[in-house]
Amino acid sequence: MKLRTRLPLLVIPLIAGPLLLAGLLAFIALRQSAEQKSTDQISALVSRLDDQLQLLSHVATANIDIFSDDPLVKSYLLTSDAEERYDLLQRPLLQKLASIQRVYPDYYEIRILQPDGFEDLRLQNRDQPNLTEEEADSPGFLAMRHADQDTLVRIGINPDNQELALYVSRRISLINPAFESFSTPPKLRGYLSLTISLQSLLENLSPSPWPQGSLILTDAQGTLLAASQEIDSARLLGDYDLSPGITVLQSKSQIDLHGQSYQHHVKCLMDGLWLHLLIPEADLFKESRNIGLLVLLICLVAISISVPLLLVLIRNRFLKPVERLNQALAAMGKQSQLIQVPVQSEDEIGELSRSFNRMSLDLHQSSEQIHNLAFRDSLTGLPNRLMFIKTLRREIETARQRRGRFALLFLDLDNFKHVNDTLGHPAGDQLLIKVTEIFQSNLRGYDYLSRPVGIEVDRDMARLGGDEFTLLLNHPEAEHLAGPVAERVIKALSEPIDLDGTACYVGCSVGIAIYPDDGRTVEDLVKHADLAMYQAKARGRSTYQFFSSAIAAHSQQRVLLDQRLHTAVETLNFQLHYQPIIDSRSMRVVSVEALIRWNDPELGQVPPDRFIPLAEENGLILPIGAWVMEEAARQLAAWKKAGLPPLRVAINVSSLQLGQSGFARQITQVLNKYQLSAGDLYVELTETAVLQGREQVLENLYALRSLGIQIALDDFGTGYSSLSYLQTLPIDILKIDRSFILNLQENNNGVILSAIITMAHSLGMQVVAEGVEDHDHLAFLIAEGCDLLQGYLFSTPLPAGEIERLLNLPLPEVI
Repeated sequence: MKLRTRLPLLVIPLIAGPLLLAGLLAFIALRQSAEQKSTDQISALVSRLDDQLQLLSHVATANIDIFSDDPLVKSYLLTSDAEERYDLLQRPLLQKLASIQRVYPDYYEIRILQPDGFEDLRLQNRDQPNLTEEEADSPGFLAMRHADQDTLVRIGINPDNQELALYVSRRISLINPAFESFSTPPKLRGYLSLTISLQSLLENLSPSPWPQGSLILTDAQGTLLAASQEIDSARLLGDYDLSPGITVLQSKSQIDLHGQSYQHHVKCLMDGLWLHLLIPEADLFKESRNIGLLVLLICLVAISISVPLLLVLIRNRFLKPVERLNQALAAMGKQSQLIQVPVQSEDEIGELSRSFNRMSLDLHQSSEQIHNLAFRDSLTGLPNRLMFIKTLRREIETARQRRGRFALLFLDLDNFKHVNDTLGHPAGDQLLIKVTEIFQSNLRGYDYLSRPVGIEVDRDMARLGGDEFTLLLNHPEAEHLAGPVAERVIKALSEPIDLDGTACYVGCSVGIAIYPDDGRTVEDLVKHADLAMYQAKARGRSTYQFFSSAIAAHSQQRVLLDQRLHTAVETLNFQLHYQPIIDSRSMRVVSVEALIRWNDPELGQVPPDRFIPLAEENGLILPIGAWVMEEAARQLAAWKKAGLPPLRVAINVSSLQLGQSGFARQITQVLNKYQLSAGDLYVELTETAVLQGREQVLENLYALRSLGIQIALDDFGTGYSSLSYLQTLPIDILKIDRSFILNLQENNNGVILSAIITMAHSLGMQVVAEGVEDHDHLAFLIAEGCDLLQGYLFSTPLPAGEIERLLNLPLPEVI
């Protein structure tokens, strides 16, 4: 059998069966919903009637207790003389009872009965005959007379008007104080009875929620007391006896009346009063039956429409997918974008489509991965150096053809190495990711004036490697916008960056090169932007710098200086000069500070403040520092051997040296090599080296202290000058920066110097004053108790041979 024939045979039962089943389930659910709705309505109605009746009964019971306790009622019943009772008390009592009826108009009969059942007094607010003046044998009086409690509540038909009424009666027993003692048991004096209209209750019976149904009130024997007025309940019931349903407090049954099925609900409202609800099942399930027929009609219409439509859809979904797969296979070999076909079925065609999609996706992802590996930075997702070079080359070509201009910004993080070394490489990677996010949030499409500049971070920004980034600013006003954009980046990175609870400050320096002014090739633009960035760092970091010819010249000088410094390190072409340090009490030279000097054959005398920062930057400070330590120890050993007076040598140490794990061991080896003691040398370091120190720096400082080598803090007052590290770090000597001494008379420097000397002494430190150049400086420092003095007043830094001569001269000749 062909598929064209099989499809209708399979589709028709598959569609018709579920639809018909759904219709049947819907009909059942609707029928159950109708029954539940009816039950809820019945419960609500019964609760409303029950609550109303209970409320009426409770209020009447409370009221009759109050009424029977009224002194006028008591006096009336205690007066045995009928003539006296009628003449003196009946009128005021009637007025009293009339006032009660005005408040409670439903109490349409208020009666007082004698103990023998004679109705002694009646007050009614209706025009109706009194047919029951003598009630000694009436069922109501007999029930009241034999009741276990003083108050009796009952439902019954009022014989005077044949209406259903609520009777509330109160037995009144009193002591006559005029003739009886208070210890005498109270005697029955009569009864107070309220006849209460139930009209408000009966009004709830009509209209019935079910037009063909009926609500009926009966007594315990099933006698009809009241009913809703939509239909003739008596005719509806005919000879049917309602009493069999009065067996439990609440029941439900199904009965047949005049050939029609009814649901019979029975509920006891109170003793002697029962509520019957007769609901035709035809009315009850009419709505669900109509909706069920509608559902059946909808199912048939759905079958007649869906079957032909589904046949067409299946035909299209079997034949056309094959054609789409063929077309997709042909296109996949010609196009680079992702090719996918829709999966429309779960059969072999659908599986074939999914397999094709998986194959196409894998090929596309592999292609994207290869592209990303080649052109994207794996950490930040930004274009890498290779992609940047391609983009920059394309921008140069476009600008050359259109005679355009653009700016290249070279960005370098200022404090990344410190964060990376201190917190570890994972923290450094996290920092780079967050920095990239900051770039994206601050550069996406706008400069600092919120003017569109066409920046697309994922396209125009690149990470060249490490902490270096580049940004292409392609805009007609790029030359004017580059500075504000750089300021915006620098400002954004000036805020602390949270790395797992640690606030890190990195900052950023930016170099800017403009095409074509600063270069027409990729190499020139990158080189010049890089040079401008280094100039920005030299200016104090966290700033930007445009490239200029002066920067190029400075760069050439820097390159030459770097080359010559490497040569000097290889040949050890350095000398040490020594500047004396004087004891302020004995005015004798007690130590010297070793200061490096470099006289290059090509550059001449190069100042330390020029080559030392370069050496710290390129790492040459480590071999230079090792040479200084070795040479200073050798010279000190030679002086000792020559019999010169005892002398100590201070050696300046870089933070990079302190960051080496074997630094303390290195000093120990040098001391042992030249047979020196720990007290012969002490090290000097700057505040910056301490504050930027890592854990290894602090470990080395404490190791030096444990060896007995003293530590001097140089240039105190020029850095952060935090008092906390003076208390916690192993510092023995405090060297006050020469700027305080030279400007002694300015800006309260004298007061500050006095405070520093006093503070250092209180912490157990010695104080060295640098820059002592005249006798006024000397006199002030001696008066303030400064321990050690150093400056041109005594001597400039001298070669070792001249230090020997200086030590042999009397001090007055030195000054």
